[in-house]
Order: sequence, then C-alpha cells, then structure tokens
Amino acid sequence: MQKKTNDFSTGKLFPMILKYSIPAALSLLISAIYNIVDRIFVGNFNGTSALAGLSICFPLSYMMMAFGLTCSAGGSSMFSLFAGKQEQKNMNRSFGNSLILVVIFELCLSVLLLVFADPILQVFGVTETAYEYAFTYYQIVTLGCLFQGLTQVFCDFVRVSGKPVLGMCVTGIGAVTNIILDAVFVVGLNLGVAGAAWATVTGQILSALFGAFLVLRGYTKIEMKKETFSFDFKLSKQIISCGFAFWIAQMAMGLISLVYNSQLGKYGGDTAISVYAVAASIMTFVIMPASGISQGIQPIIGNNFGAKKYKRVMSALYQASALSVGVTCVIWLIVMFFPEVILSAFGASNEMMSLGVTGLRTNFCVTPILGFVMLATTFFQSIAKPAPSILITLFRQILFLIPFIYLFPVLAGINGIFIAQPASDILALILSVILILREHRSLYQSESSAKH
Repeated sequence: MQKKTNDFSTGKLFPMILKYSIPAALSLLISAIYNIVDRIFVGNFNGTSALAGLSICFPLSYMMMAFGLTCSAGGSSMFSLFAGKQEQKNMNRSFGNSLILVVIFELCLSVLLLVFADPILQVFGVTETAYEYAFTYYQIVTLGCLFQGLTQVFCDFVRVSGKPVLGMCVTGIGAVTNIILDAVFVVGLNLGVAGAAWATVTGQILSALFGAFLVLRGYTKIEMKKETFSFDFKLSKQIISCGFAFWIAQMAMGLISLVYNSQLGKYGGDTAISVYAVAASIMTFVIMPASGISQGIQPIIGNNFGAKKYKRVMSALYQASALSVGVTCVIWLIVMFFPEVILSAFGASNEMMSLGVTGLRTNFCVTPILGFVMLATTFFQSIAKPAPSILITLFRQILFLIPFIYLFPVLAGINGIFIAQPASDILALILSVILILREHRSLYQSESSAKH
C-alpha cells in the first residue's frame, strides 16, 4: 500500500497522467461504442426511421449511466482519498457501499422504465414513424440497466486500484461482443433494432461478469470481508454527493436529448433527428476522452489531496488540461474537415447530408474548450468538493443550453438549434476558469500556511 501511495505522491506527473488517463479514456470510449455501433448498423441496414427510433432512446442510455456513474465515480473518489490517508477499512467500505447503491438504483430504474414505457417514450418525443423501432429497442435495452451499472463500478475500482488497463478491459470485452453480435444479429439474421438491442445487453452482461471476476480474484486493493458490504448511511451520502455532478450531467444529457428531439422534430422531422443522432455520437468522442483523462487523474489528485500535497494537485490538473485540450482539438479538426465522411458512415441520405454538414460544423465550432470544461467539472468531484462541479454542470447543460435550444431557432431557423451548444460551452468555460482560479489560490495558501 505504501509503495503505491508514494508513487502517486512523488512520481513524475505527466507519465503518470498518461498511464492512468489513456486506459480510462479508452474505457469510456468503448462504453460509448455500444450505442454508436448500434446506430451505424441500424442506419446502414434499416433506414432513417429506424435510426431515428434509436435516437429517440438517447435519454434511456443517459439515465442508465447516470446512476452507475454516481456510484462508481463517487465511490472511487472516496476510495482514492482514503488510499491517500492509508485507511484500508474505509477503502473497502467505499467499494461495498457503491456496489449496494448501484444495485438498488439500477433495479428501481429498470422497474420504472418497464412499467411506464409508453408514456416515457411519448415524453422522449417519439414520432409516429419511429415509434415501433423505438419501443422495441427501449424494452430490450432496459433489461441491461443493472449490468451497465455494475460494469461501471467494477471498471472504476479496478482502475483506481492501479490497474488502468484491466479496468479498460472490463468495458472492452462487452464492446467487442457488441460489435460482433451487431454484425450477426442486424446484418446476418436481419433482426433490425431488436438485434442491436440484444447485442448491447449481451455485451453489458459479459463486462459485468468479467469485472466481478477481477474483484473476487484480488486484482484490486479491495479486501473482501463481511464488513466490506456493511451499509453505512453517512459514507453512502458522501459517495452520492461526490458522484452527484455525474448524475446531473447524464440526466441533463437525457433531458437535452429530449429537448433536441422535440425541437428538431418540429423544424426538420426524422431527418433532423437523425442528424442529431450523428452529432451526439461524434460528441461522445469529445466528451469521453476528456472525461477519461479527468477520471484517469482522479487517483493522482485524490491521493495527493488526501496527503495534503496541494501544489502537486494543481500541477496534475494543469498538465492534464493541456493533454485534454490537445486530444479534443484532433477530434474538432476531423469534424471540421470531414463532415461528409462522418455522415456517410451512418448511411446518410442526400437530404440528411445537406442538413448535416452545416449542422455538424456549427455544433462543433468551439469544441476544443470542452477539453478544459470537462476536466474542471470532475476535478472538484475528485477532491470531494462537489458543489462547483454541480454548478458548472447545471449551468452548462441546463440553465444555459436548454433556453438556447428554444430561443435560437426562432432567430436562425433549424441551424439555430446547432448554435445552442457552442454558445453554452463558451459561458461554461468562463465559469470554470473563475472557479478553478479561486480553488488554485485557496490550495496554494493552505500549503504555504502548513509549511510555516
């Protein structure tokens, strides 16, 4: 235990950031592949209305991830802080309570989603032509809620235990399974959206089983004892509090999808909704690497914060920010220069291509700044100060974005809907910089005072 803590506290930061961030980013990207691969296969082999049906179900996947990430990110943050203090018992209990919480949350969510399937789809903004596809996909994917949540918890705790590559493998096994089964079910057996849904659920089950195997066989710093699974109300509150920014972010993305679908359906029908399906898929390749880098530095920041090495905490943040913005710039350039290629990969029709090229370029015009905004959001969660994270997320994804989605198309037509995201991101950047600079001053003063 001591050796690992010293590595976090004294090792060279940038190589360490790369060691933990690359597998974490790949792990999140792999998770995102589930829905993206489904959309590519369905868009190419079942048409625009089928793709729109899957797009209508965007909020469903965000809701499933919201509860899983709350428990996994919150629990692993507490785990890292306790590791910095070398409190093994609390490290164990962080895992046990995260597991209990994710099982309760995901099972309750599954029941609610299945019981109220039809009214929920209506709220999601399902169109008459896409209803059959959306309902089929929705019902099957809902069955994977629990396995999605378990996968996230196992993945995060394996990663913060110093096994970032194995953590990536937890989600990787499911993603590879999903791709193979999409080809078999959608193309080979012509099962359409039902085949895509079953491929997704099967992948999630295999990921959860592999994650459980790693934990039970001792590949983490968790000591499996009876007391590990003793429910602690106070600790559970801390876990939920630390992960709550992720819950808001995911639920907000679900709400935003609902708002987007409603507005896009109003201004452009299934074609516009399908363009948003592509935009949302590509945005995943921006958000997930940035989130992965922030999750990758979580054990570094958590351990050093627990050890009261605050200057090292901020240095890790700034070096990771440079990496995050750099990665985001690469994706931004691809979208700016090759929107036609991206749309073609999703089987875009001529009408969809006409709207999509401008829509993608507009939606992604200031994307590089997200490399910093995403990192700022999860930085505060990593040091058990969730309030600023919640504030950034709330403003960026709800208080700024949603009004813009309704206001801008009145002024600029359907393209106004795609302007809403970059406008919101600019304002979120300003807020993030203010909060980070304030925290920077506070931590440096605390470390200087401690030395004197």
